[in-house]
Amino acid sequence: MKNGKPRHLDISPVMVELLQELKRYQAEVKMANRTRYRGHGLVFTKEWTDMTKKTDCLGDPLQQNNLGQREFARVLKAAKVRPIKFHGLRHTSATLALSAGVPIKAVQERLGHRNITITMDVYAHALP
Repeated sequence: MKNGKPRHLDISPVMVELLQELKRYQAEVKMANRTRYRGHGLVFTKEWTDMTKKTDCLGDPLQQNNLGQREFARVLKAAKVRPIKFHGLRHTSATLALSAGVPIKAVQERLGHRNITITMDVYAHALP
């Protein structure tokens, strides 16, 4: 949600399959650790390696720095790509979409910008 409005994003069938696999894994962890698991309905949650405080539970939200520093850095290293900040994915996605000819209105809606001029100002370099 951005600017108080929910957004719907199209994802590939492969991504749907991966998310379903993650959901199955989380259900197994929850069943095996009923007293140490709090379900919040989140996609990315704390696992055993994230349990640093007595009050931590499996299934709790990840701290922002964990996602950005530890998990994302591991993904970048495995993919053998140039390190970028997590928020850089948003910029990269928008730039690639515009470069591929996706209408700027569609990119604006995906990013959640209230005004199309914001999208145009930030991503003009990617427009044909």
